[in-house]
Amino acid sequence: MGRITMPTLLIGGGPSSPIPQEQIAAFAELLPDARHITVDAGHLVHETRPEEFLAAVAEFLSPADRTPS
Repeated sequence: MGRITMPTLLIGGGPSSPIPQEQIAAFAELLPDARHITVDAGHLVHETRPEEFLAAVAEFLSPADRTPS
């Protein structure tokens, strides 16, 4: 994980996701600049809740939200 140095967005699907959410949270803690959010949508967050998914991605990619390196 130490080789990943870019800002990273992890989107978990909540309790109905087959991927354990605690694993996603633990993964986020290993990355130097990770943001972890949960959208209660199961595994296919982008299909089940596209508006919330796109809003999270847009906010993450927003230049106003980034600090200069």
